[in-house]
Amino acid sequence: MPVEDALFALWTRPPDLLDDPITRFGELYTEPVRINGTPMSLDDLVARARGLHTAFTEHDIELVDRIESPRKLAIAFRHRARHSGPWQTPLGELAPTGRIVTGLGIDLLTFTEHRISSIWVLADELQRMIQVKLA
Repeated sequence: MPVEDALFALWTRPPDLLDDPITRFGELYTEPVRINGTPMSLDDLVARARGLHTAFTEHDIELVDRIESPRKLAIAFRHRARHSGPWQTPLGELAPTGRIVTGLGIDLLTFTEHRISSIWVLADELQRMIQVKLA
């Protein structure tokens, strides 16, 4: 199974539906994993996943493109989900709207011993916030 399929499967399910979310995230990520240069624990990743699933349901992730080299993988993807719960954003909390929003993400993954040890993330959060507020 390509690693992006495992990632998408992990992030599209609420972590609390997993038997042991920390272990499941640890199968794909090192501890800590660096995200945009900041070290994050597996607990931090699970908390991020909980926040994502608090704000959004009906997740669908479509791979747009991928480029692979030794120890690196770049993936571009579209994430589509329904805004069904409170969404904590840098601009404050957005109340649920029930709207379907889409956003483009690009992740540059670095692997150490077959697990993700570093990620540079570019996500179009502003576009998703505009969809929630103006749609």
